[in-house]
Amino acid sequence: MAERASSPTINAEGPIGKLIKSACLFMAWAAGLMFLTEMVMSSVSVLGRSLFGQGIPGDYELVQMLSAMGISMCLPYCQLRKGHVFVDFFTLWAPRRLKNYLDAVAAILLAACAFLLAWRIWNGMLEMREYEETSMVLALPIWWGYVPVVPAFVLLGLTALHTAYQEFREGSWS
Repeated sequence: MAERASSPTINAEGPIGKLIKSACLFMAWAAGLMFLTEMVMSSVSVLGRSLFGQGIPGDYELVQMLSAMGISMCLPYCQLRKGHVFVDFFTLWAPRRLKNYLDAVAAILLAACAFLLAWRIWNGMLEMREYEETSMVLALPIWWGYVPVVPAFVLLGLTALHTAYQEFREGSWS
């Protein structure tokens, strides 16, 4: 796979671009703190099991919940940095304008998928809340894990629309 010739970051121009960039950075930093919390908790739990025969109760379910939240919260920043995997095998020959157009179309499709997922995750969260489903060990409400995921996918959709707009601008399609 070849590297892109252009900058690997979408320019956050104007108030909307800067707002999207700030929101993406905030979510990525919050996710990083979640991952650090997971790391410390897992280390303490493993040490507790090794030294004292008892780890942190519910550590597996906390890792599951925090990982799902953290991963989804990193997706908008990844989109902003053009960090998602792309296959350019078929477009190595293509001119820059065509590549920009294809990247913009891909970003629009990603936005549509992100908004669809946000809607379905929202509905799932409401159902989990209604049914009062909880985790096995700690009896944490399952729907809590959905709370940051919905805005993360909405932000991913908005970021993808912003990147599509930027790709169209770079390709001078107007």
